[in-house]
Amino acid sequence: MRIVPTYEITYTCDRIAANFIFTLNGIERHVPHNLFLAVFPRINRRNRTASLEASVAELEALSIISDLSEPLSSLITYELSERHGCNYVVTHIMFGQQIVCLPGAFRRITGVSNRAVSGIVTLTAAKLAEVGFIIEGGNNNDCNYQYANYA
Repeated sequence: MRIVPTYEITYTCDRIAANFIFTLNGIERHVPHNLFLAVFPRINRRNRTASLEASVAELEALSIISDLSEPLSSLITYELSERHGCNYVVTHIMFGQQIVCLPGAFRRITGVSNRAVSGIVTLTAAKLAEVGFIIEGGNNNDCNYQYANYA
């Protein structure tokens, strides 16, 4: 009989973004709902937050899935604010940065609907810089850097 080592991970189900959020190797990961359930079909889907035991193979599969589904991307929240001149207040969830962005520019860059008032969206590092966030290591494009200082 072979003993397989297992590790306990705690996950949270984000029903709005249809993701499971967990921390693996010190990095917060966001995995699409259906892919997480493919790796762990035994979990109780009613629990929003829970822990489970995962084998090394499952963790490796989960790490590969999260790297493929989220290459250098980040979750941001946005809200149309009358207090800020009917502009979007955009918050980077992981780093806590908050900027104010013109509605037309934000919609063009992110592709959100003209009728969107608030929500959550996942953006790549290039799109984050285009919106105006300061990315670790700095922005590569001078135009984006000026826009980030303006915002």
